Amino acid sequence: MRNSNGIHANSHANRKDFFVRVKRRARLMYLRILRLDDPPERIARGAAIGVLMGVLPTFGLGGVLALAIAFVLKANKAAAVIASAVVNPLTAPFFWTTSIIIGSIITGNDSTEMLARFKGERFIIAAEQTGLVYMAGNAILGAISTACAYFLVRGAVKGHRARKAARRRSETQ
Repeated sequence: MRNSNGIHANSHANRKDFFVRVKRRARLMYLRILRLDDPPERIARGAAIGVLMGVLPTFGLGGVLALAIAFVLKANKAAAVIASAVVNPLTAPFFWTTSIIIGSIITGNDSTEMLARFKGERFIIAAEQTGLVYMAGNAILGAISTACAYFLVRGAVKGHRARKAARRRSETQ
């Protein structure tokens, strides 16, 4: 049913339900990472790899690349794939825009002009013209995101395990 503006009356409810589902799914993935049976450093390394693959333009191959890199670097493969699956669809527009802004600062280009090219032109043409700017910004954003993911996940896993151990100790007393 449409309202007087021609918009589906339940579109707001659908949007709200969508964000509730996304939040629930992200929390489930977060808990899966916390509960993995591996040293915190390996889990964090895997998650950092997954985040990096989510930031980089992998064109749908992020999960596969995360798995391969995790195997080579002896990181937790599940954490890599889970992090890649969470980061890529949720943050792609944010990372693309931020990469162009950071790259514009580094290369001395006008970020407004760079971003406007994506609105007015076809994607491939715009990507050719802004590729260097984008990749410069993306490299920095990827490095920062990867480092943050590593330390945040390692801390979260250690904290989760400490709380779990404390709970077990209190139950046995």
